[in-house]
Amino acid sequence: MTSKKFPNLNTTISGRDFNISTKWDFGQVDRALNKMERDAGKSMANAIKEVLRREMGNAQSDINSSVRPRHRIMGQRVADSLAVETLGDAGSEAEVRAGSDPMDDFGVEGSRGGKLALILEFGIRDFQYPFTFKTIKNSPSWGSGGSEGGFINTKGGNMTYKGFDGIGWLDKAYNKSVPQIEQAILQALAEDFA
Repeated sequence: MTSKKFPNLNTTISGRDFNISTKWDFGQVDRALNKMERDAGKSMANAIKEVLRREMGNAQSDINSSVRPRHRIMGQRVADSLAVETLGDAGSEAEVRAGSDPMDDFGVEGSRGGKLALILEFGIRDFQYPFTFKTIKNSPSWGSGGSEGGFINTKGGNMTYKGFDGIGWLDKAYNKSVPQIEQAILQALAEDFA
């Protein structure tokens, strides 16, 4: 029997007289494992980030096409606020998040204080205004000067804001991205550590 060398593992196997002798040098394998242990988190985070960036782009389109015309400005503000950020990529762990920025504060805020990304995600229930409207006639000394009706806050009457259903933009992005993440991680690790 002849001897055979496996260069990638620094392994030699030889056989003679019905005996097999092997010699293994795992130095190269140990170095590769140490490198993978040190850099795998960064590789995984980059893979996840790319998937989420793609899906946030899709979410922007989804938001802009799904909102009603009267919610168009709110939808544009949320779509413009979408971001992806890496929180950690040390060792063999990766933490990446995506959503409406600032994410720590539950997303972009409207001019009256509402969290617009949450409102678009879940909708808003009907509610009564904390004030009421009374229609008055404009006069040359007040309002536009025309005969069109205006409004002023006064007591009396009961006005309710008609709520609306959410569009579930974040739930859709999550459901589309999760199946892609595992494949993206496996591909990134294969490319970076093969």
